[in-house]
Order: sequence, then structure tokens, then C-alpha cells
Amino acid sequence: MGEMPALSGMLFCADCGAKLYQVRHRGWTHEQEIFVCASYRKHKGICTPHQIHNVQVEEILLNRLKRITAYARANETEFVELLTKQNEKELARLMRDSSRELAQAKERIKKLDGILQRLYEDNIDGKISDERFARMSATYEAEQKQLEARAVELESAMAAAKEERLNVDSFMGMVRRYTDITELTAEIIRSFVEKIEVKKPEKVPGTRTKKQTLVIWWNFIGVVDIPEEPEEPEEPEEQRETA
Repeated sequence: MGEMPALSGMLFCADCGAKLYQVRHRGWTHEQEIFVCASYRKHKGICTPHQIHNVQVEEILLNRLKRITAYARANETEFVELLTKQNEKELARLMRDSSRELAQAKERIKKLDGILQRLYEDNIDGKISDERFARMSATYEAEQKQLEARAVELESAMAAAKEERLNVDSFMGMVRRYTDITELTAEIIRSFVEKIEVKKPEKVPGTRTKKQTLVIWWNFIGVVDIPEEPEEPEEPEEQRETA
């Protein structure tokens, strides 16, 4: 249609990981344009639609972008500390899960060595035929190769995670560059946003409405939970009238 939507390629399904397709037709207004999960659109039943309107994403993204940049400008020290603590927590989780999986993989590789050795000895002693030995050993060797490849992958990921550092300076540089964000542009979106994960709508208990959660991954700093600002207490009615 001669124009690339600003959010095109930025949205992903939180459940299956597929991109969300932009759906629009000639004659539609911008308010009618929607995104739909690619897996659902190609093969019904693999996933759910995760359908969401462009304007809904834009409104949420603009509000969160204003909030995170305002907080970062007003509380730079606290912002850096928040990101550092969050990164350490995520790193600890990653290292714990990866270490557990790596240990399991190495233990299984060791067991497979023993199984293959016994198969070889049984074949030499004539307890199993050459054909059966070839078939069984091929199966175990294939599993062993997969586990060895996964072990290398895990070790590399753990090493990279230890060396990775949050590039807070780069994010703060963008915060200082875009001091007054009033609307979204393709440049602003791609400067600040790595990707947006869209969760499926969930029914709000006791109501007919549904809510849909977006998880925004910011460039350089990932997902960040900014502390909620305390609401200012309302002035008594009579005090507001005499002010």
C-alpha cells in the first residue's frame, strides 16, 4: 500500500514467539488497523489471534515511553541502580537454570558413554547382532551429539551473560536527545524499542471486559519495571473551594 506502518516487525506473540502480522485494507481508517499472530493466521489452532489494534499499542507505548524517560531524567541515580539490580537478578536466574541444564546434559553424556561401551562389548561377545548394534549405537550417538552441542551452547551463553553489561549510557543518551516526546514516529520507536510482546486477552473477573498485556523490551536495557508514583492526596472539598 506504499507505506510501512511504524510498528511493523516490532510486535511478537508472547505465547508462540511468532511475529504479529499487520492487517489493513484500502478504505480502512487507522483506527481499524490491527495486528494478528502469524501462527494463528497461517494455521488455525496452533495459537490464538492475540489481535490488537494499532492505536491501542501506540497509546500504551507512548504512555510507557513518556513514563520511563521522565523517570530516567528525574531520577538518574535511582534508575541506574534499578537496572543494575534487575540485571543481577536476571543473570542469577539465567546462570542457575543454565547450570542445572548443563549438569544434566553432561551427566547424560557420561551415561551414554557407558551404554555405548557396553553395546560394543556385547557385540564383540556375540550377544547382539552387528545390525542391532549399528542401529542402537547410531541412536545413542545421535542423542550424545545433540547433548554435546547443547552443552557448548549453554557454556557460551553463560560466558556471554557474565561479560554482558547494561548499556545505560546509550539509553540515557537517547533520553537526553528526545526531551519532549508528544507523539510516536518510526524513528523514535526504533530508537527506544527492541520489541513488544503481546499477550492474549484475559477476561477481567466479574466483568465482561478483557485486558491485554504488552511487554516492552527497550533497546540496551531490556524489560524495566518503573516504580509506581504515589498518588497525591486529594484536598478536602472545603479547602479546594476556598483556594
